[in-house]
Amino acid sequence: MAARPPNFLRYFRLQAARTPRVHPSRSISTPTPSQPPKTSQTSPKDSRSRLRRFNDRLPRFLRTYTTPLLGAPVTHITSFLILHEVTAILPLFGLVGAFHYGAWMPNLASETDETNAFDEGAARFGRWLKKKGWVDEDDANTVAEHEATGVKKTETAGVRLVLEFATAYAITKALLPARLAASVWATPWFARTVFTPTANIAKRLFKRG
Repeated sequence: MAARPPNFLRYFRLQAARTPRVHPSRSISTPTPSQPPKTSQTSPKDSRSRLRRFNDRLPRFLRTYTTPLLGAPVTHITSFLILHEVTAILPLFGLVGAFHYGAWMPNLASETDETNAFDEGAARFGRWLKKKGWVDEDDANTVAEHEATGVKKTETAGVRLVLEFATAYAITKALLPARLAASVWATPWFARTVFTPTANIAKRLFKRG
């Protein structure tokens, strides 16, 4: 009887069963959920909060000019704030120059104990001029105490300088409705032709630097 050929398939199966299986180690990493890139937490626009505070301080009849700007783009809000400062600075120093080099200046000092815009300007610019060293403390106090009236206001250059700034401040503050209307009217034009191009140029310069 002829011998049966060995079952090679069974042989290899037995050898494979005896040989321990070595599994390659796998590094299983738990997938982390994708996180959005961190963005810098920027505070609300300072220009918008400044406009809101400014609007709250205005009399009710003047808020009709500025309240619509609260929902405007930031470029318009910033443009309005810039124009508001310009319409305050130019008349103030223009009037001071006119009073300083001219021979006439209105007397807006209050003759009562009630504080008006002139007294506010005298106190504010008296401190500022004294800090700059342009006037003495006695000059600022003279105007603040309503002693510089009539002929006395031309006695010293320091007293006159404080009077010029106080008078110019009172007139500029009285022009607030006209200044607000002009600033609101010019805001779209200023934002489109001045502020936005200037901001874009500044961004390019900072990126290059």
